[in-house]
Amino acid sequence: MPDSSSQIGETPVDVVIRSHNDMPIIRDTLEALAIQDVPLRLTAFDNASNDGTRELLAEHTDRIHHVPAGTYVPGRVLNEAMEATENEIVVFINSDCIAQHATAVRALVDGFRGDPNIAAVFGRQIAHPDCWAVYEKDTEDTYGDGSRQQYWKHCFSMAFSAIRRSVWRDLPFRTEIQYSEDIDWTWRARQRGHAIRYVQDGMVMHSHNYTWKQFYKRQFGEGKADAQIFAWSTWERSWWRFALLPFGRQCVSDLRYFLKRGKLLAIPTSPYFRTAQLLGRWAGFKEGLASEYAITKP
Repeated sequence: MPDSSSQIGETPVDVVIRSHNDMPIIRDTLEALAIQDVPLRLTAFDNASNDGTRELLAEHTDRIHHVPAGTYVPGRVLNEAMEATENEIVVFINSDCIAQHATAVRALVDGFRGDPNIAAVFGRQIAHPDCWAVYEKDTEDTYGDGSRQQYWKHCFSMAFSAIRRSVWRDLPFRTEIQYSEDIDWTWRARQRGHAIRYVQDGMVMHSHNYTWKQFYKRQFGEGKADAQIFAWSTWERSWWRFALLPFGRQCVSDLRYFLKRGKLLAIPTSPYFRTAQLLGRWAGFKEGLASEYAITKP
């Protein structure tokens, strides 16, 4: 198998961007891509945008695939994106992810260098300056220097990432789950002996200030997907282990983070949003366990 980094300088790097009514932030995303130090071939999948997003994309590429309203299924779109691109390594970036330096895309592609066993690489995300403290902490915990990832069962984000085509051919994205399709794909790749690499030099700015209801909904979706992706023992899928214990740990961790950084006014936001996380994830997890795709240990 040829060194994936050899494509740089010979052919443009395939970059896929997915969008839906992302004005005006997508303008910053596209401008940051335009100054990358490697040539890019941009392919867009737009989900029925009507706010000018589609027109702006047309200024940057004629490779636009239109996803009709109400038909967006993450795994299916990702599979179609792989079919619409050409290179062995394909980079994915969300329409609201702003590359922080001109070498961001190169860093992802170089992350495959020297190891044909790597199935996917994902980059670092940093929070926007106006990000609420609780979500700023989540972003730093998930990414940062990568040191906390070792304590988790699995970590990956498709928001700024790259995957290997030869692995995808044998292992397409699942289309029956609506959340965490990226976690599912990379977890299954790991079970087949492939490696996933985190490259903190590939950096984008990406964060959201979710309301309580929005955070509940997201956690519900991720909790449901957890039940369909990972195998769970009786203890692991109990209320105490899956929901209450993580809630307590998060609140204590949040308090330490806020005190260390002098963010005293953020302290009350921790139990408020962590309650949404606890309730949403547990409700989704229970629904996922009841589905035909649930995975449990004997």
